Amino acid sequence: MRGAANPGDTLKLKCSRIESVKCRVKSDGSWAMPDIDLAPGAHEITVENLDHPGTAAMVRIFVSEIPAISVISPMAGETVEAKHIEVTGKASPGRLVCLRLGRKTLTERAGESGSFRFTDVELPAWGDQKLMLYYAEAPSQGNVDISVRWPGLDLPALVDPVTRSPLKPGADIVRCSNCYTYCYRSTWVRVGKCPRCDVSGDYWTRTAPIFHTPRANLRM
Repeated sequence: MRGAANPGDTLKLKCSRIESVKCRVKSDGSWAMPDIDLAPGAHEITVENLDHPGTAAMVRIFVSEIPAISVISPMAGETVEAKHIEVTGKASPGRLVCLRLGRKTLTERAGESGSFRFTDVELPAWGDQKLMLYYAEAPSQGNVDISVRWPGLDLPALVDPVTRSPLKPGADIVRCSNCYTYCYRSTWVRVGKCPRCDVSGDYWTRTAPIFHTPRANLRM
């Protein structure tokens, strides 16, 4: 809250359910109170001039509930296929959104439409990951937690044995049941068998639990 008053005077802001704050009027007559945290609902705020008792101004405001943060991607419970992922969603326009993952906290500001995007979010370890999103200015309002699973598979770090193109998470990819190599299904179909071991004609798709199992956990 800010305004104008007699230079050098001391002002006091009072509002029920919060601690009063003070400020001194600058030489140009302007003043600005320290930030205050108001709960959703109706509030009556009074600013008194302590150097001139009886001089005060009052304003009534209504603080709206902050919309809950929603996550668009990844989806809750999803198995992700890369060590670095992108987190997108919707929040209150213009507000700072925090993403807490492990010991790291990232911050992005929601755009005019409320959209936000965290790029290159690094997953700290294999297994279940808990993503906690909340507003920087009001952590207890509109926050949301989602869990995803990363089995250790980092597809973008792998390439198709024939095309040498990096493998994209979510693309039509298969895994050789003999040598455990990943490749695009189109490559397998074109070659007619595993392009790596040149032996196997069988592969796994994502519907097979073993598709995401780290090579170190498989027996050759």
